[in-house]
Amino acid sequence: MGRWYTSAKTLLAGIAALSLGALTACVETTYTTMDGEVTTSTITSQAEPQYRMVMTPNGLRVITPEGYLINPEQAPANVQNMQPATPPVIAILLPLTGQLSEIGEAMKNGAELAIKDKGLVGTFETRIYDTRSNNTGAQAAATKALQEGAKVILGPLRGEAIAPVSRLASRRRVNVVSFSNDITRATPNAYVMGITPEAVTKRVLEYSARQGQPRIAVVAPSDTYGRAAADAANGLARYVGAEIVFTEIYPADANDRPGRAAVAQSVGERSNSFDAIYLPDTAEAGDMASLLYFYGVDPQRVRFLGVPIWDQQANQLISEQALLGAVYASPAERGFAAFQASFKAAFGSAPHPLSSVAYDGVAMALEIAGRVPNPAFSTGELERPQGFEGVDGPFALRFDKRVERGMAIKRISSVGLELVEDAPSTLYRNTTTSMSIQRPSSTTTISATQPTDASTTTSSYSTTRITQTEVYAPRSAGGWIGTGENRVWVPADS
Repeated sequence: MGRWYTSAKTLLAGIAALSLGALTACVETTYTTMDGEVTTSTITSQAEPQYRMVMTPNGLRVITPEGYLINPEQAPANVQNMQPATPPVIAILLPLTGQLSEIGEAMKNGAELAIKDKGLVGTFETRIYDTRSNNTGAQAAATKALQEGAKVILGPLRGEAIAPVSRLASRRRVNVVSFSNDITRATPNAYVMGITPEAVTKRVLEYSARQGQPRIAVVAPSDTYGRAAADAANGLARYVGAEIVFTEIYPADANDRPGRAAVAQSVGERSNSFDAIYLPDTAEAGDMASLLYFYGVDPQRVRFLGVPIWDQQANQLISEQALLGAVYASPAERGFAAFQASFKAAFGSAPHPLSSVAYDGVAMALEIAGRVPNPAFSTGELERPQGFEGVDGPFALRFDKRVERGMAIKRISSVGLELVEDAPSTLYRNTTTSMSIQRPSSTTTISATQPTDASTTTSSYSTTRITQTEVYAPRSAGGWIGTGENRVWVPADS
């Protein structure tokens, strides 16, 4: 079915009848699709005519009793100070000051780029709140966001701040989509959408098994990421056709040469028992690979498997003989390259790895706001099976509050990094990212009676498959009336 269109004058007259009223008004609006189909919407309302301040995609405007939009300064003096009906908020919690301010600023740039690219600022208002890089600041930011009408909270970044923020949000039945990659911090109403060790591990293990190298030794540093990746490997291997032969944990501190050498020697003595080594080291991968090579791990026979941070360490890792031919999971080459170019053009620098996570989170929220009428950002809206297309590759939020990601595979060669497999275009086959509302086959009438007065608004329309640009009748929860530049936010008590 084609897209719906309606004239601005007729639309605003209808809005006037709804939110301002005429003494007795009956407004009939005709919609015509691109296919030529015509249907009629009749709106009847009884109320006293008045001016009203409203929020539109272009800022504050006033609707006259006759149904025309004018600038506030053109309205009578007693109207200019009216409080407008405001749309709900998509809250973004970032560490803009404090220890993590540099990362927070880079993520803020990513979020703002998503807002600019998606062009849906008028659907929901997006607001960024400073968490000050600590738990107290995160709680204060969440409290303010919820007071200002947040329907979903994106952030915080720090895993430790998720619990207090999610507790505050749960009291308002608001979901949280954090930027953390620590799945142990997930709560019943808080997702973890960062690039998790679990998502990375699943991708590289699956690739290794598919390449005929299913026997894998896990050799991980003793830091938080290394242990999480080791645990993920042991838990996920059987689901992707791999086998974890053994797991060794070595000191994360590169200055502990004896401890690291002892682990490397132990692994080297068993090098005939595995086909690949998973080395989830985010800091000193080259150093540990060199030690393993020294103690007998032959990179001509054993392949090293790594993690996304190796993208940023490419110049260093290329010089390590042991890592030539190593492969690792990485964000999608296809989407990330375009994002990187746009980011650099907008802000004059390359994006931080977390800039893309912020971009994808905001883009997801704006997509939901653009597709679903009056969205509550419920689990059903956030956990749609096919997920969302992100600049880091497709991703989907799951019922256990984890994120599933489609990632690329890159290889380290003597001339640089090579793309072996790009991320899949979708996480599921035979699915579509488009959404529509299917109306019943018979004509439906929706009535909403306002408890504060005797006015009743009734909207009738013939039913068909429609798009999200349809002009919806006002509902008890409030919503946008109109499309494009003519959208007007009408609150619940209109």
